Amino acid sequence: MREDLYYRLRVVPINVPALRERPEDIPLLADYFLSTYWVRHRRKGAPFPRLTDAALRALCGHPWRGNVRELQNVIEHVAVVVEPGAEIRPEDLQLTGEPTPAAGSNPASLISTLLEESYHAARDRVIAQFERQYLTWLVNRASGNMSKAARIAGVDRTTLYRLMERHGLQRSPTAGWVVEREPASAADASEQVEPMDAVTADASHKAPAGAPDGRPV
Repeated sequence: MREDLYYRLRVVPINVPALRERPEDIPLLADYFLSTYWVRHRRKGAPFPRLTDAALRALCGHPWRGNVRELQNVIEHVAVVVEPGAEIRPEDLQLTGEPTPAAGSNPASLISTLLEESYHAARDRVIAQFERQYLTWLVNRASGNMSKAARIAGVDRTTLYRLMERHGLQRSPTAGWVVEREPASAADASEQVEPMDAVTADASHKAPAGAPDGRPV
């Protein structure tokens, strides 16, 4: 193998954080895998099971040493063994292993990953990462109750909503979990109002009532 092969192929490297570093993605991925494998392994029309809040908390607190593939396998196992329409509980998940310290908890390791950045850029990135992870943990702990989350954090709800808006987070419409904010659709945008001068110009070209050819009556 050519020694320079890696450098010839390496054009745009993309660093994807480990699953344990982005717990806000876990409920979305779990729901997606559950629906995918349920359709694959069960008869058509079988009622879908549902992940309970306790099960989602267990998933979000798991270290996921096997990353997304481990989550995928855990959910596929559930889709095979649970009854149609069942509520999936933590004991149904077959999770193994103990929670591990959060990434970056070792100061030396954290600093080594930021050496290529300026002080201000590194500081802003660390603060943003902390705020995003803290908000996810906070709202999940409060089961989506923003008043309760604000009391736990010792801030008012306005501050909490502002921080979530800043980081593109929102509560799931179907559960009390934090998810990525979806971009506004065209249907949600304000209706376009035709400019007044365009309306006036159009009206000036219309024939008066009772004069089909436009001549005065």
